[in-house]
Amino acid sequence: MTPITRPRLFRREQLSRDLRSAAVALVVSVLVLAAPSVAAKITNADTVDHKSAVGAGASVKKRAGKLVATNKQGRLPNDIIAKAPDANRLDGLDSTQLRSVAAAPGTVQSGLWGAWGGNADGYVADAVTLPSRLPGDIPLSRVTYINSGAAMTTECPGPGRVGPAGWACFYELNRGGATYGNIFFQDELGGGPSGVSRDGFGIYYACSSAECYAYGRWAVKAGTAASARVPARPARRSNP
Repeated sequence: MTPITRPRLFRREQLSRDLRSAAVALVVSVLVLAAPSVAAKITNADTVDHKSAVGAGASVKKRAGKLVATNKQGRLPNDIIAKAPDANRLDGLDSTQLRSVAAAPGTVQSGLWGAWGGNADGYVADAVTLPSRLPGDIPLSRVTYINSGAAMTTECPGPGRVGPAGWACFYELNRGGATYGNIFFQDELGGGPSGVSRDGFGIYYACSSAECYAYGRWAVKAGTAASARVPARPARRSNP
């Protein structure tokens, strides 16, 4: 005879445990499903690491001690720093190779000039622009031209050197078939003032041969802005 199977009854402890498990599972499911909508409703944080933030258009006073956001172009304000750190190089060039806007009083600039040509009744000339603009013009009375082989002077002690400020020295290295004519303002060719202007000079020679040339080294020591332009002189036949 087959025994009668009695239905299994849940005990109270087991039923409570199963209900708790089901409740935890339900809560987790709700949180997972609601995560996107909950995240969308989270407001911006008031501070970041205890610091407030302002937009790129905020004034210097308002953004003091705060985080500054970039603008729509992804840039910060131009005055975000008071001064950029000094750099010894710019685009690979050493700072000594960069041209200054104006020469400081007492600084020396030096270079070469050269004139070649061929005409027994003509001229040869060269024009030089100074690397840095002088504070003032240098009149011809403060220009010394030293012929090749001639003795140096107190104002012009040697090639590339100048004694007093506001003075120009021209050291001729070689010359042939040419006679030195004049040194004049580069920006006033033909009858202009003689000497070195703030921007440069022109130098010319009269040719006495079918082949003539002259070259040398110049040096200029910047003076002060008090240097005045000299009055224009009448054009001479020897001035091209």
